[in-house]
Amino acid sequence: MTQHPRRRRIIAYSAIGLFLLIDAVLITSALTSTSVDAAADASSEPAATASAFPVPSATPAASPTAAPTVMPLPATRLLSAVSATAAWRASTGTCRAPAAPELSTDSGSSWTATDATGRSGVTALQSIAAQSESVAEFIGLDDDCAPQFVKTFVAGDNYSSYPDELDDAWYVDPADRAAVHGPDGLASAPCDAVVALAASPADADSAAVLCADSRIFATTNAAASWSAPLTVPGVLTLTATDRGYIALAAGDPAASSADSGSVACLGLSVVDVGVLDPAAETAALSASTTGCYAPAELAANIAVASAEDTLWLWIGDLTLRATDAGQSWL
Repeated sequence: MTQHPRRRRIIAYSAIGLFLLIDAVLITSALTSTSVDAAADASSEPAATASAFPVPSATPAASPTAAPTVMPLPATRLLSAVSATAAWRASTGTCRAPAAPELSTDSGSSWTATDATGRSGVTALQSIAAQSESVAEFIGLDDDCAPQFVKTFVAGDNYSSYPDELDDAWYVDPADRAAVHGPDGLASAPCDAVVALAASPADADSAAVLCADSRIFATTNAAASWSAPLTVPGVLTLTATDRGYIALAAGDPAASSADSGSVACLGLSVVDVGVLDPAAETAALSASTTGCYAPAELAANIAVASAEDTLWLWIGDLTLRATDAGQSWL
């Protein structure tokens, strides 16, 4: 039987509608499945949150670690050389620390300990000024933590106290590091905290100080006036020579680990600061770098001295000597 044209159109439209309905159901199902999968994936990771700081990568590229900063601190070690083969040394500490100076006459290969506290009552040595293997002067503290001057004439077999010698002596009282004592008595320091004082062996009125902020000042008139400051990066301590002053400074990293990028050690520079003139605005500055030391070995734990063109260095368990301005050590 032949269908009516109108009925044929209705059937065709119905088929098309049914096809569109089925297609819509399939699309909706696919979208729902995708959303569920995405939600499941998202639930396996922490939700991201906005931050004002950059978020580091999970596996950052290795980069060198910056060299640790080593600041000048009051010394725990004292050293005074009298020749290329003889020197005195001592450790210091709080007011009650025993004074046990040591003497070496074999270039630092061995040291003989002496007892200054038991002989004179002095404690916590603050400075050593040695004249020979037999004669050496020390400034330390007494039972009341006040400065005390003691001396030996017999290589440490005996010590005696000489209070009057303090009047002309250079020293820093650890209870007041904003002042220095010199030949003219107590005077204001050129900074708030002196961590090292080096008295010139060639001129009783001359000395230099190292401050906690790494500046070095010098005086040639018993602290009546001071030179313009000289800043030595990484400076650690200071000593006097017949020709001027020498500083030790922590230099750039001397070695590093290529794998981790961490600093393994620091170089140690011997810095010749020359003679600082209070009237001058600049000072001579030259350096030679040597060694490779852990940062903990440097701050407050090193001492340097000079005699007969020989530098002495006390660091760690070693006592070293150099005859070439610190470029090589024996």
